[in-house]
Amino acid sequence: MWRHVGRIHPEGERVARRIRGAADLPKIPIPSVPAFQPSTPIPERLEAVQRYIRELQYNHTGTQFFEIKKSRPLTGLMDLAKEMTKEALPIKCLEAVILGIYLTNNMTTLDRFPISFKTHFSGNYFRHIVLGVNFGGRYGALGISRREELMYKAPVFRTLSELIFDFEEAYRRCWHTLKKVKLGHCVSHDPHSVEQIEWKHSILDLDKLSREDFRKELERHARDMRLKIGKGTGPPSPTKDRKKDVSSPQRGQASPHRRNSRGDRRPSGEKKPADSKAMPDLNGYQIRV
Repeated sequence: MWRHVGRIHPEGERVARRIRGAADLPKIPIPSVPAFQPSTPIPERLEAVQRYIRELQYNHTGTQFFEIKKSRPLTGLMDLAKEMTKEALPIKCLEAVILGIYLTNNMTTLDRFPISFKTHFSGNYFRHIVLGVNFGGRYGALGISRREELMYKAPVFRTLSELIFDFEEAYRRCWHTLKKVKLGHCVSHDPHSVEQIEWKHSILDLDKLSREDFRKELERHARDMRLKIGKGTGPPSPTKDRKKDVSSPQRGQASPHRRNSRGDRRPSGEKKPADSKAMPDLNGYQIRV
């Protein structure tokens, strides 16, 4: 951060040295990483994790303090999350997802998966992401946002569709129209895993789906995750392995896109764009109303 100040401030590194060397400045409290007793219930742990993420505060500066590449293996992202806890700087929604994964790795009975939203407001499109969680058959979410109702959801929703519909209603109260929902598969609890997070296993386009079809596709994705966990397959294989598994199933018009992985292929209605390997614009993950 101080290197960034030195680059953009008119006085350069001198102002950074002057501030850091001042003895009369009050100390800024640094949030403590939550620690749990083995007997602490999972819902209480999730509340503590969300409280920690909220205490870091949302990054309104317009500067991304941590560079997150979604294609990095999980072990690299966990190293980055550890750095976030050390620096204790404000974060945005994608950083909160990585941090949420890191802080819940020891909760082996908790399933974690990314949920991305694309909304439309006043002629512009906006993107947001949270970490979906499932404990004991109840769904919830961890994350951070400018809006309180677009981040933490306690694990009280009986189905995945109930959770997503709650987010949709929250967007509606912000005058946003939900356009797409992207759902990933469960993330491994092994912090040293070299596998990549599957961010977009299912892409649901609300303009192409009826309300009932939307609900069915959400429940189908939830069922797919349960089946993978039941089979002990865990998260998807690394990209190199997935590239060997190429198929061209017949695609129906109304069905959403589903990324093919081993033993799990479904028809899709939305073709993958040619430039899908290009990195997304991380600054797009923000909600402005």
